[in-house]
Amino acid sequence: MQPTLHYVPHTHWEGAVFKTREEYLEIGLPNILRALRLLETDPDYRFTLDQSCYVEPFLRRHPEEAERFRQFVAEGRLAIVGGTHVMHDGNMPGPESYVRQIQYGRAFFRRALGVDPTVAWQLDTFGHHAQTPQLLRLAGYGSIWFFRGVPSWDTRSEFMWEALDGTRIPAYWLPHGYAVAYGSPQKLEEFAAFMQGRYAMLGDFTDQIERLGPAGADVCEPEEHVAPLVRQMNASGAPVRVVISVPEDYERAAPPSDDWPVIRGEMNPIFQGAYSSRIELKQLTREIEALLTDSEALGAVLTSLGITGHADPLWDAWEPMLFNQAHDLMSGVMTDHVYEDTLASYARSKSLATEALDRAVTDYVEMVDTGGAGIPLVVINTLPWERTDLVFADIGFDAPGAQGVAIIAADGNEAPAQLVEATRGADGRLLTARVAFVARNVPAMGHAVYRAIPHLDTGSAGADGASVACVQTAASGATVETDCLRMMFDASGALVGLRLLPGGQELIGGPANVIARETDQGDLWEPYRPLDGGSRIAMKERHPVAPDATLSSQSSANDVSVCAGPVYTEVRVEGALGEGQFASTVRVAEGIARVDIRTTVRNNERFVRYRALFPTTVRNGRRTDEIPFGAIERPDGIEYPAQNWMDWSGPDGGLAILNRGLPGANVTDDMLMLSLLRSTCIVAYGFGGGYEPGMSSDTGFELGQTRTFDYALLPHAGDWRDASLHRRGAELNHPLIVRASRRHEGRLPDRWSFMQHLDSPLSLTSMRPSPNGGVILRIYEATGQDRHNAELRFARPVSAAWETDLLDEHERPVDTQSGAARLSFRGFEVKTVRVLI
Repeated sequence: MQPTLHYVPHTHWEGAVFKTREEYLEIGLPNILRALRLLETDPDYRFTLDQSCYVEPFLRRHPEEAERFRQFVAEGRLAIVGGTHVMHDGNMPGPESYVRQIQYGRAFFRRALGVDPTVAWQLDTFGHHAQTPQLLRLAGYGSIWFFRGVPSWDTRSEFMWEALDGTRIPAYWLPHGYAVAYGSPQKLEEFAAFMQGRYAMLGDFTDQIERLGPAGADVCEPEEHVAPLVRQMNASGAPVRVVISVPEDYERAAPPSDDWPVIRGEMNPIFQGAYSSRIELKQLTREIEALLTDSEALGAVLTSLGITGHADPLWDAWEPMLFNQAHDLMSGVMTDHVYEDTLASYARSKSLATEALDRAVTDYVEMVDTGGAGIPLVVINTLPWERTDLVFADIGFDAPGAQGVAIIAADGNEAPAQLVEATRGADGRLLTARVAFVARNVPAMGHAVYRAIPHLDTGSAGADGASVACVQTAASGATVETDCLRMMFDASGALVGLRLLPGGQELIGGPANVIARETDQGDLWEPYRPLDGGSRIAMKERHPVAPDATLSSQSSANDVSVCAGPVYTEVRVEGALGEGQFASTVRVAEGIARVDIRTTVRNNERFVRYRALFPTTVRNGRRTDEIPFGAIERPDGIEYPAQNWMDWSGPDGGLAILNRGLPGANVTDDMLMLSLLRSTCIVAYGFGGGYEPGMSSDTGFELGQTRTFDYALLPHAGDWRDASLHRRGAELNHPLIVRASRRHEGRLPDRWSFMQHLDSPLSLTSMRPSPNGGVILRIYEATGQDRHNAELRFARPVSAAWETDLLDEHERPVDTQSGAARLSFRGFEVKTVRVLI
């Protein structure tokens, strides 16, 4: 059999990075026209396209080409691969974003072209999480092609990739990139030498006689000279035959074999600087994801209760954010004018998502019976387990003479309350107030009604602005104790002690919640060094704190104060940091074993980075990070992207950091480190692919910007499983919702739960109305341990249930007994279920 190189022509569509979405379309759509002309004039030619964000505008703007386009697709000469909206980052966005990329793109390609792409096309994505094979199989993919993230140079270019649950998918690694066969000479002799050389290069990574030569650079034109020269080269009797192919052609010629090696786990990390470059984009993504999934969950509840108007899948809100998850945009490596365009599209997503959630909350509250004394406060829990957490209620007073307010729970007992902010009339009476209290045992996927009772007597119990408001005092070191935690702070405001009560071990091994300012001469992609665009092997460099780092704890001039009240206590610190400033507020509340931290950094320097440091007493621990639909143990010393938490545990317990949109996670020398912010730009990048002389990326320096970061500490006994970190991370990102209401009758009592039971090892990432009736839930086993006969129970009996795939198709009946659906899970298995209730 003759050695064969499969030349696979394509164009790597950027979406937006150096030019905006619209500017790239102006450059890139003519390339599709050129490809169609070649397909029309040369029967040997083939071409490959991906991403609905590229194909959809082409068909809309060139309707005259639609018939010819569909014809070539039907013939198999124009391949549609990928099937996602963009070539998305899979590490930093949340798990539902990964699924929605596939759903949105697949729906378009089916609707417009009648095709279901089965080749996952993630050529340039900056690393891949360990659940990728499972998700792709659940969406009907048969293979994945990619360039970046394999563990070593010894990796073979064809292997079976195994997910955490054991699912495998054939993987085609492109060791020399996605343009290895692009840019060939236009004279036959040189062309033949070029192709034979490429074939030989690939032999370092495969023994197969059929080898893969992808041929497409960034936003590149199809190569018109190739097809004629291929015919001439093959006719000349060259030792290597060249075949112009689409991906499916190559896969048929080189099908998976039992001899292929198996690689389990992730293809990470790649370009670690991207985890905190333009950090606000990561934070916006997590915020909007929470708004959308909360809207969907409440929409499912309302639809089940017969309330119309909440079954919209919210694609108008999802789409701008999904587009912004293109691997370059999500990484923050764009030019300035693209950055501004990206912020504008995030604003559109956020506005639509906020509006949808507000509508859902309003209609939900109208369903609740809020009759009785005082001002009703409906506390809503959008997660499927009972929760206790600190909430803040904004209240207006129309009763004359209100001096304070008491908070009464649904059981009639008074809850401690703390006045946070207030406006008063000239006579000193309350007009508006923000009141804090701990809402206890709020039902799963449901609500509890509290009542704010205004009172006239300043000596009465409740938040009256005198005896129970937060009292701020200067501190030269402080000890704070609640019923759950004991913390100590030094004179610089650093946390120097933390233990669970009663009897927990000391977990802090040195000044913690210290902000480190470090010199970082890297670019938007990579820390400490300029971009190596050819990076394809998972990075293994260790990133400890630099010896010359400036630490917030080094200053003796920090302002430190303690603000103590009956509900929560805050320790506040602020001061200079390098040429900028920092401030950090550490808050603990009664009844909650979590330390909430809000830190702000104002940066005035170029080429620096900021990290929050937490040295621990845990020696030789195990580091575990959350990833989409799972958790994975990782080596210490290396920065990886984490989802909502990272953990460092030993035999007697450990310490976790929860975060909101801060993916850069590391543990070095028993110290947890959370990346907050980088100040950098595009340092050195070759012109091409839309990047041109004179383009600026200086907004990446974040000069004069004040950024705010929300994260939390969770000390725990046992390991990350015992601490239910999948739940604790979700709670930080989906806070309880409080809505003041008028008094009215309603169908729902003052305490009510829609989803009454979900086994604790399971996690819910999505619940939404189904167009086929009932609700659709996406659930995964979150601890890596098999779970049999897990029960799903709702407010009403389950009449029927089906397991589906990620596209909500291919339903298979699920066992229902005693009004509940019963499911079994492999460790880290993902299931999508439709239930009728």
